[in-house]
Amino acid sequence: MVAIAELTALPLAKIFVGYDAALLHLTVSGFRIFALSFVFMGYAIFSSGFFTALNDGVISAIISFLRALVFQVAAVLLLPLWFGINGIWFSLIVAEFMAVVLSTIFFIIKRKKYHY
Repeated sequence: MVAIAELTALPLAKIFVGYDAALLHLTVSGFRIFALSFVFMGYAIFSSGFFTALNDGVISAIISFLRALVFQVAAVLLLPLWFGINGIWFSLIVAEFMAVVLSTIFFIIKRKKYHY
């Protein structure tokens, strides 16, 4: 999925912002950075669904809430201070990575309870 996003970033961006070279460059650059979050996103979404399937809605909700709001907002506020405009794009990668770390911790903690 990341490779497809990397390859199609320019043609897709040309459809929407091909009229402005600077905006096209910014869009392609941002989309390519954003696409790296796909690596972590699937795991975090799976983890939330996994705990929902195990009837552990609290853990599922914690993962979803932290992933979608807390980690994302914290990253959006902090990363642009160091990386400028690219920090906003990197914020999604950092938020998804933190969700993976949190999900892994919950998998380890809950493995004896659910016997997986």
